[in-house]
Amino acid sequence: MGVKLNELLTLPSLREAEVIAGKNNLNSTVTSLSFLEVSDMSFFAQNIQIKEEYYAGELVISSFFSIREDVEKQCEAIRHLHELGEIGMLLYYVGIVIPELDPRVVQTAEDLDFVIVLMPKHNFQLRYNEAIVEIMTEILKQKSSEHLVNEVLEKTSLLPEHLRSVEMTLKILADLLRTNIVLTNANGEIVNQIKWPRNSSMDISEFIRTHPIEDGEQLQKAEFSYFYKEIYHKDNGFLHFYLIKEHDVLTQAECEQSIELIQVSLNLWGKNHGEISEYALVQAILNDESEKMYRLANSLSIDVKAIDRMWLLQLKDTETEKLIKSELIEHAAKYYQTCVVQIIDNQLVALLGNYRHNDSELNLTQDFVQSATAQEQIESIVLCPRMRNTTDVRKTYQLVNEVSAKLKRIYKERKTFSISELRQVDYAVKLVQSGETEIEETLAVLEPILQNQEYLTTLCCFLLDAQGDFQRCSELLFVHKNTVKYRIKKISELLGYTITRFSESYECYFACMIYRLIHK
Repeated sequence: MGVKLNELLTLPSLREAEVIAGKNNLNSTVTSLSFLEVSDMSFFAQNIQIKEEYYAGELVISSFFSIREDVEKQCEAIRHLHELGEIGMLLYYVGIVIPELDPRVVQTAEDLDFVIVLMPKHNFQLRYNEAIVEIMTEILKQKSSEHLVNEVLEKTSLLPEHLRSVEMTLKILADLLRTNIVLTNANGEIVNQIKWPRNSSMDISEFIRTHPIEDGEQLQKAEFSYFYKEIYHKDNGFLHFYLIKEHDVLTQAECEQSIELIQVSLNLWGKNHGEISEYALVQAILNDESEKMYRLANSLSIDVKAIDRMWLLQLKDTETEKLIKSELIEHAAKYYQTCVVQIIDNQLVALLGNYRHNDSELNLTQDFVQSATAQEQIESIVLCPRMRNTTDVRKTYQLVNEVSAKLKRIYKERKTFSISELRQVDYAVKLVQSGETEIEETLAVLEPILQNQEYLTTLCCFLLDAQGDFQRCSELLFVHKNTVKYRIKKISELLGYTITRFSESYECYFACMIYRLIHK
């Protein structure tokens, strides 16, 4: 249900446009069209963007007017739109609003397979409405696909892994059918509720309550087409599935394929989908299932809005995870009123909020590691403060999973880390991936000692493992404290930096990270 982008490019309004990036993605299906009036992504993300939304199949129209003089923000806009699931962009008024499109913007789009369709340059006669009318006419005249299930599953499978869920599948289905969708458990409690349009003020729960309907029946009530089906799933028991469409009729094929789709998505991503537990709540937070998250939080009387801190513990094996979990709950509950601790993907996730004490929170993770009965089974623990919302929680969780495998390569003798350090690791990994030139430039600061293994080992240990502590460094290297002081003094003289002064040593610190990454 939609139109291939390469087919749209044959329309009269787009026939003279030029595809300058993302040619490999021209076979994508366009299902909607939108304006990018606010091109500054920092402002957009903070003030406009709807959380937990993904715009699969959407094409945007823009001229980059608000960021016409900022190439970096134009690149940022491309990256952000790609993250949101946008297929590409119709770019208007190049030569008028933007004198020329910078090659860096084109390259950013090309690297992401993000399509940029450049409308004819230096043309004052271009009008948005010509493309809008033609594109939307093509989209709207398309009937529901005979392969609706495959189309939705294909779109869902192309999403980032954390977004592949029952809720996101239903959102894509709701957008394709332009239909409200509700899934409830056997008790009638809402598990998923997707409104179309999203800003609808319709009270769907009240509508369902006041419009009884038989299983498998479709009714016409005033301006609504209304379908209900009871579904049984082996892990979730009986569920109730509703489609409610305004000002149009649901076809039998749409209803049948929707039932098939919900069954398949439950099999793929919906194990214990209707379960009410802290485990299900944490999974909903990490998977961006907002409706489910708030429903579970309400049922469990957990204030998810209070969550502003997360601890992530990577464990060496699963034998002691229950013991460590029990001790972590006991430890954290002393300090936090909101405390949710669950084992997710062989790691412990602690979501915390409403701190009870006036003392600093900074040492609580270190205190726990030192007091844990099975502390030797804790591979690492990452402290993530200042979580503004559950979206921050999800993004931070993803970052930790992406870089945690590199922690022991860089920080060989440490267990506790801050999220700031993981961001540095992420940056270091990306720099190594960018090529030899960047690596050589970064390591240049260490050039005077690269052939002196003793000095190099001491510097890496002092900065990365001992965190600038002479005593700790001497213990790790099995040498006297004064020996470490002497070596650091000589290293400072050779490098021309005062290693003990952070403002001067950061370049060396980062270079040591890169050195350890590329030397196992």
